[in-house]
Amino acid sequence: MKIIRTLLALMMGLMTAAADLNGICKPSSVPGNKNDWIVLKEMTPGCWTDFITKDSMEVHILKLLLSPGTNPIFNLNLTGANPSILIITSPSTQDFHVLLSDNPSVILYVTNGTSIKFIRPTTVEPVQKQVATSAEGDSGLLKWATDEFTGVTSFTTVRDPMTITFTRIKDSHLPTSCDLQLELPSKKTLIELNTSSSDLKSCYNEHPGEKLHIINIPDDVRIRNVSVHLSSESCDKVVLRGPPDTQWKIHTNHEIRLLSNNHIFFNNLLMSPRFAILDDLEDITNKAFSYFQSTSVTSYSVIHLNISAVQLWIGKITSSTASPEVEHTTSASSSSPSPLQMQLYSSPDYTSPLDASSKVHSNKRVYAEISIQTLGSISLSIKVRSCRVHSMLLEKNMPFKEETCSNKNCPKRLSFSFELLQDLPSTSWELECAVQLCHEKIKFCLNETKVKRNLQVIKSYMPSPNQCFEFGLSAVLGIAFGGFMIGVLLIGVLWFIKIRTGHSASMGSTAAELSVLSISGCPCGLTKRQPVPTHQSPSENSSANASIGSTQSTPTSSMA
Repeated sequence: MKIIRTLLALMMGLMTAAADLNGICKPSSVPGNKNDWIVLKEMTPGCWTDFITKDSMEVHILKLLLSPGTNPIFNLNLTGANPSILIITSPSTQDFHVLLSDNPSVILYVTNGTSIKFIRPTTVEPVQKQVATSAEGDSGLLKWATDEFTGVTSFTTVRDPMTITFTRIKDSHLPTSCDLQLELPSKKTLIELNTSSSDLKSCYNEHPGEKLHIINIPDDVRIRNVSVHLSSESCDKVVLRGPPDTQWKIHTNHEIRLLSNNHIFFNNLLMSPRFAILDDLEDITNKAFSYFQSTSVTSYSVIHLNISAVQLWIGKITSSTASPEVEHTTSASSSSPSPLQMQLYSSPDYTSPLDASSKVHSNKRVYAEISIQTLGSISLSIKVRSCRVHSMLLEKNMPFKEETCSNKNCPKRLSFSFELLQDLPSTSWELECAVQLCHEKIKFCLNETKVKRNLQVIKSYMPSPNQCFEFGLSAVLGIAFGGFMIGVLLIGVLWFIKIRTGHSASMGSTAAELSVLSISGCPCGLTKRQPVPTHQSPSENSSANASIGSTQSTPTSSMA
């Protein structure tokens, strides 16, 4: 009984642990670092002043940052800008491709060491640009621009840009000198930004009762200052977990319960860490559920942005509670499109989309649509160079067929058959296609980029353990004729032996066993084996058969 009680206790413990883990949803990448429940914005070095040159021109510095795996292509719209000098710089070694809607009153500068290729949507004429001295660091470039043009109007740092639009809107009461400090670029009304950053993984569930939100910053991320804005309608309990030396600053006007392994500033009051929480899903879950006496999580988020300071908004933020810099963000759709995306469909009419949890049968054709939606009015065509699938251990080329589309501005359409994956052990695959974006009028194509999509492929049939040969009509006739000739030769040999020696051999069983019309070695043979008849047929009453019968039945009289 003691052993049984121990086993039961162990099983209950395992079931409790499984329930705890099931209380947390599985986070996935959030395009644009924003959805309906959480908004992540990085704070980058920048400034904004009221400076204008003697020639009534503004001076702007644009610094471009690029995350690993991000497409170095974006749309730069200057048509609405004031007369300006625009200096573009980047520490990235990749070539940026800028689809430019230019303005004759804007003079472009590119720093030495920054590789940028400008593309006009309507002409092949090269874009005029000048070279700016490559200075060390942001402060060095700012000093060069100040010395060169006697001042700087703005300095803006943008990561993973998709669309950058300059406007003529200016605020009042701006400083006269540009002093770099951490800022939110979206607060500047003179510039509109749309980025493709995906440094946030998050998920959420709808549960009745109190809301529990968990934020985790992994130990290998160097964020140290996090400003958190909490919605009063949807935040009751919050877990803030980060590396050592991380500081959280809470902005809210209502009472909440907090759990953290770091220092928290809440209404200018310093709160010390409550528990040591590991960078581990199970440990975070156990500590949160135990401390708050909860069994489920409203949202779970992981931040992977390697930058010193970020701002975070959590909860269903409405226009009455949101600050101006995030009001337009949270009212947008729950997911921003990436520069390139692939959607799978189960039918050739492209009306039945497949989600990430759908399973695809290996004998069914799958249809794909590759689209780009982030380049404004500039029209680019998509050319698919190759496709492949790979799992944890295997990688294979994937043949594809291009599908036609009669609609205007139709995305690129393909179809695939996954029969070549039928006999492979893995079921989880990543479909990846190498594509090029091309401008047909100016005959220009950008470098290849990748578009990916995960899918589950399940086997559609299992091979039979007892496989049988399938014979065609010609094969059956050939075998029948061969069997007939063998039978004739065998009968002749036996007749010759009988005449020469006076002995006979039994032909009944031999002929039955060699009959090609009663193949019995395979369950799906042409005909079934027929039983050997026990009575003589009328054709056996010939003189030869009678003679053989009397010789076999009376051997003694024959010898006499």
